[in-house]
Amino acid sequence: MRRNRKVAIILAIALGVGGWYTLVGPGSRVVVPSVVGGTYEEAVSTLTPLGLTTVILEKRFDEDIAKGAIIETDPAGGGRVASGGQVKLIVSKGPERYIIPSVTGLTPEAATTALEKFPLIVGANTEVFNTEIPKGFVISTSPTSGTQVKRDTPVSLVISKGVETVALASYSGKSGEQALNELNDLGFNVESSYAFNEKVLSGVVISQSPTGVDVAPKGSTISLVISRGSQYVFIPNVFSLDQLKATQALQDLQLKVVVKKLGTKKVKKVTNISPKVGSKVKRGSVVTITVG
Repeated sequence: MRRNRKVAIILAIALGVGGWYTLVGPGSRVVVPSVVGGTYEEAVSTLTPLGLTTVILEKRFDEDIAKGAIIETDPAGGGRVASGGQVKLIVSKGPERYIIPSVTGLTPEAATTALEKFPLIVGANTEVFNTEIPKGFVISTSPTSGTQVKRDTPVSLVISKGVETVALASYSGKSGEQALNELNDLGFNVESSYAFNEKVLSGVVISQSPTGVDVAPKGSTISLVISRGSQYVFIPNVFSLDQLKATQALQDLQLKVVVKKLGTKKVKKVTNISPKVGSKVKRGSVVTITVG
């Protein structure tokens, strides 16, 4: 009987010690609160007061969880861990993105090497004419450099074909109007100047620059000198014409007209002209007509 009591007392003490150890002592287990979506600092401030320590188990890309936020924990929220134990955190690195580097001016081979340093796919190349980047070198990428893209995004190279050239004919001796129209249609920038010429008719191209070449860069400048015709004109016979018609005829020849009026007639006609009819004078010269 006394032996049984001793056994009972010992069992009671053992159960009491075990309950204390398990419930409130060193052997007690703590319920882990959920810290998913919060920052690492917020997780530490939540778990530390519970006697738990935190350790970053992994940093992982995530399309939905912002960079620096908690993706998941081990154990998960609601799980239990021994007091003083660890909670392992998996922290988001944010969406997985890579910035396309600038490869302008590189050879296609060098540009491909630069792109292959990232988990990107080098796509098909395209070629276009370009006035600034030499033939065979990279103009740009598509998507453009500086763009943030996902893993395995195809990136194609735009390669220069150099300057586009256009067939260039010689327009010397041809109509200036024809030359202007055709050269503009071909994409050239045309600069025209005009000069008197005793051999080339008015409106006809005297000279062209560049000349003696079969092709020229599209968009380049072609200079034309177009004839104003002879610098000299012959005084026409305007006798008996009324003042208005005679003046107009002389001005059409780029001559300056001075009118001397005689008599009282309302409609006055030319009675004299100086220099005389048939005289060779420079354009811009002064011609005096007398009307009466």
